[in-house]
Amino acid sequence: MTELNLANTLFEGFNDKEGLVICGYEWGWSKADQENEGKVPPIDFSIPCTFSNKTLRYGEQAKGWRYDNKIKKWFTLWGHPLNEDALGSDFDKCIIQTNWAYTSNNSINGYGRFLEEEAINNFLLHIATLKPKVILFMGSKLINLLRHEKVWDKFTAIVGNQTSPLEVVRKQEHDGRKFKVFFEEFETCKVVCFPHPSSSRGLSDGYIGLFKTEMDNIFTNYKNEKNLRA
Repeated sequence: MTELNLANTLFEGFNDKEGLVICGYEWGWSKADQENEGKVPPIDFSIPCTFSNKTLRYGEQAKGWRYDNKIKKWFTLWGHPLNEDALGSDFDKCIIQTNWAYTSNNSINGYGRFLEEEAINNFLLHIATLKPKVILFMGSKLINLLRHEKVWDKFTAIVGNQTSPLEVVRKQEHDGRKFKVFFEEFETCKVVCFPHPSSSRGLSDGYIGLFKTEMDNIFTNYKNEKNLRA
């Protein structure tokens, strides 16, 4: 792959370099998407939009996308709500959404294909081009893919050496199901890996909200480093 696979616009000085990358496994392709194929107008990708407000490009259907809505709610729980008005704030422009693989499916059905050369190269292309300061993985297996021998050395060649050991956090004060969240730092990049927002059974907003201290610290430091306006 030689082209970036992005869900929203690149804004010079914000997310084109040293931005905040939201990265899932691959693009979704739901049954509703299949049924509506050819029935909706083609998307004009020249229309600028943020992750926070995809309706500018994709129309009203974007308001119903569960994956996006969950992530946006998480940002609110962490004390950094996204701005869905027009192109939003400078922070909104710093966010860019992509996926490990460029493929589209309605279910994962095995993770081995994400270690195929094309999938790995797709991921590394985005990291090498965008050089993000923060990567938010949305899917617990992504941290394992990152640390696989096929990926690790190529990734660290881009972001620098690991500067702190992998930290695995499970909030014991939660009454429901407790998921692991992973934190890792490199010379030029922080990585956080969450469970998949829309397909992790038993994952509650209450549990995700318990990570407010960690995420507020990451986002606040990021905003200060970028000298972002409100």
